Amino acid sequence: MDTAVLDGASALKAVDRRSEVRFEGGLVASFTMPSAHGVRVVPCMIVSLSASGMRIGTDEAAGLGQAVWVDIDGFGPVRASVETVRHDGFICENLLNEPARKRLGTWVAWLARRGGRLHRDKRVFMRTRPHDSRTTVAFEDGEMIAVALKDVSRSGAAVVSTYAAPIGTPVMVGRVAGKVSRTFAGGFAVEFDRVVEAAEADRLVSGYQIKALPLTAVG
Repeated sequence: MDTAVLDGASALKAVDRRSEVRFEGGLVASFTMPSAHGVRVVPCMIVSLSASGMRIGTDEAAGLGQAVWVDIDGFGPVRASVETVRHDGFICENLLNEPARKRLGTWVAWLARRGGRLHRDKRVFMRTRPHDSRTTVAFEDGEMIAVALKDVSRSGAAVVSTYAAPIGTPVMVGRVAGKVSRTFAGGFAVEFDRVVEAAEADRLVSGYQIKALPLTAVG
């Protein structure tokens, strides 16, 4: 059952929020939450976002009033407080000062106009950290390099490597073919040629070593 806090000032805030520019459609993100060993980072999806609040999709349980930092892909970290707990995640209020709120509102409006497309990373599926971060990247000329997976999703992966791979280079990560979509300090990202099934993503991409890597892509 969803637990809402919608009395008094909270009810007024909820009404005001409905009039804000909003992006709905799914944004890759992560949030921090307390754990037995300190703080841990939890991958999640932002289902709905406005300048003053957001709805988070996650299987992790959060408590009412819990403070979280939500790192929004393409924007950055936002401090927030859980105000509604749902069976599929939670809704939180963004705890921003006025300049930061305006900046987020401008970014949300820009995102809504673009239909959610971000220049630097086209992946919209939730990223996860693989159980085994080892893998290999194979190039068309037969060269293969050992890399570490930063994260993987159904449509792409980010790898940590000192190898300079130009954008657009055809590659194979593990057993999945794709192209280099962007570079960043310490590595590069690959957009897969096809969206793999959720159950396949980790199995086909991670855990490969150079000697064992097949040279044909899985169709």
